[in-house]
Amino acid sequence: NRVDGNYTCSCAPGFIGTNCENDMCASSPCENGGTCNGVVGDYICSCSPGFLGANCQNDLCSPNPCKNSGTCVPQPGDYSCSCVDGFVGYNCTIDIDECASNTCMNGGTCTDGVNQFTCNCADGFTGDLCQNDIAECASNPCLNGGTCTDGVNSFTCTCAAGYTGDTCGKDIDECATNPCMNGGTCIDDVNQFTCNCADGFSGDRCQNDLCSPSPCENGGTCVPQSGDYSCSCVDGYSGSTCKTNIDNCTTNPCMNGGKCFDGVNSFTCACAAGYTGDTCETDIDDCASNPCMHGGTCTDGVNSFSCACADGYTGDICDTDIDDCALNPCKHGGTCTDGVNQFTCNCADGFTGDICQNDIDECASNPCLNGGTCTDGVNSYTCACEAGYTGDTCGTDINDCDPNPCMNGGTCTDGVNSFTCACVDGYTGDTCGTDIDDCATNPCMNGGTCIDGVNSFTCACVAGYTGDTCGTDINDCNPNPCLNGGTCTDGVNSFTCTCVAGYTGDTCTTDINDCDPNPCMNGGTCTDSVNSFTCACAAGYTGDTCETDINDCDPNPCMNGGTCTDGVNSFTCACAAGYTGDTCEIDINDCDPNPCMHGGTCIDGVNQFTCNCTNGFTGSICQ
Repeated sequence: NRVDGNYTCSCAPGFIGTNCENDMCASSPCENGGTCNGVVGDYICSCSPGFLGANCQNDLCSPNPCKNSGTCVPQPGDYSCSCVDGFVGYNCTIDIDECASNTCMNGGTCTDGVNQFTCNCADGFTGDLCQNDIAECASNPCLNGGTCTDGVNSFTCTCAAGYTGDTCGKDIDECATNPCMNGGTCIDDVNQFTCNCADGFSGDRCQNDLCSPSPCENGGTCVPQSGDYSCSCVDGYSGSTCKTNIDNCTTNPCMNGGKCFDGVNSFTCACAAGYTGDTCETDIDDCASNPCMHGGTCTDGVNSFSCACADGYTGDICDTDIDDCALNPCKHGGTCTDGVNQFTCNCADGFTGDICQNDIDECASNPCLNGGTCTDGVNSYTCACEAGYTGDTCGTDINDCDPNPCMNGGTCTDGVNSFTCACVDGYTGDTCGTDIDDCATNPCMNGGTCIDGVNSFTCACVAGYTGDTCGTDINDCNPNPCLNGGTCTDGVNSFTCTCVAGYTGDTCTTDINDCDPNPCMNGGTCTDSVNSFTCACAAGYTGDTCETDINDCDPNPCMNGGTCTDGVNSFTCACAAGYTGDTCEIDINDCDPNPCMHGGTCIDGVNQFTCNCTNGFTGSICQ
């Protein structure tokens, strides 16, 4: 920045000095791997993890803050401790209580150590965690095949059958309880005994009385025998225990296909359908209930019957009225109504007879008039009328005048199958179709063309003539066709215009363009008038044809001694030292950026500044 013929330097961050020659980071002031970063007039250090201080001089891990052999791990702006097993805490000061989780099992007592513990086990257990139950069965204390079950500091023997005692050393006397019944003699063995039974008894313990309960079935009597028994059976049964029922159906007593069921000294017959009686000897009368309806006659069968139905009925029991309309007996759309063994037909219009077979003759009454011929239809007739007549019955004389056959306004008079026309003036012929030619005498003058009309004619005149017969020369100047004050001279079917100044054309309609070529200079826009023009000048110019450049420096717009240079619709100011802006209206702030170093205060002047330095500094910029 220029200051009274001199200059001051606004230094980049990290540099100082009159010419910004001093790099604050050049001496690598940041220790222990810190990175130096320039700021305005100074520097700051970005320290490596684990270091602090203005120049990163403080090593947070030296001396080691971590206790109990913990390892210090640098962190950004801090440290953390990696503790050895058994210690925790920010600085590894806390001994972990390994007994906190009650790791000793089965009632063992835990004693804490460093990263370890010791278990004092309760009686009957061993192992690091007292997890092992001591096997008291290892010495096989149970005798005579007994099974040992280990307990806590004890064992239990499950003895083999026939032995007892804590270690199964005693043979049990199975005869001590006198197990042999009904006078049997007991012989002891290991886990068993044998009974010699008295006569009439059996079983492992002589518990079975051969006649109690009695083995004889169906009321038979048990008779004891030496080492056995015999049965005396009642009538109807046989066999060693009277369990066989004598079959009373072996003689096939049931008749007519009946099925025999054996009883005790008896039988029962289940009869085939249609039979009854003890031996199915009787045929059942299936007509007894009079099942045939509507007077039908019943004939009995075996477990069945048949009905002979009265006329008009059908079905197994004559319950269905025969539909005599099923075959659609009624003709020509007649409606059938069913009766008993009969039907009735309701005939459609135009038909008659029991089954509507007869077409009614609607021509029988001679309905057609005036000689018309009748043709019979179904419930109708049609009439073919003689010429000149119409209508359903030919009762109407046709109006030969409707529609009107007489052309061109002729009047029609109706006859029978004929008409007569009375023609208006100008027409002739049976239907007045011929127009009388009124041009036959050539009435049109001066080359006019005659067009025939009805009882009249018209003339199409050649250009320049008018009138009924083209006898009048037309005045082509009336009305005056010449515009914008032009003077008209009449001719035959033509005229001539003499135009006033500024106009041209056959009828003086064209305003002469006074802007072609463009008379306006320096980009001016031309507006045409009648025999004249006006110019709308571009910004910065004036005059009838925009030939004059306007002086934008008059009056002088430049402030504070600035020099004005004129342009086209613009100006430029060359400002005096210390000023800026389009019109030099802004005093340049020579204190921005602040040139005063080491905290000096800047006071702005015109193209200059003054520094008020802090204590201990001097110089134009307190350097």
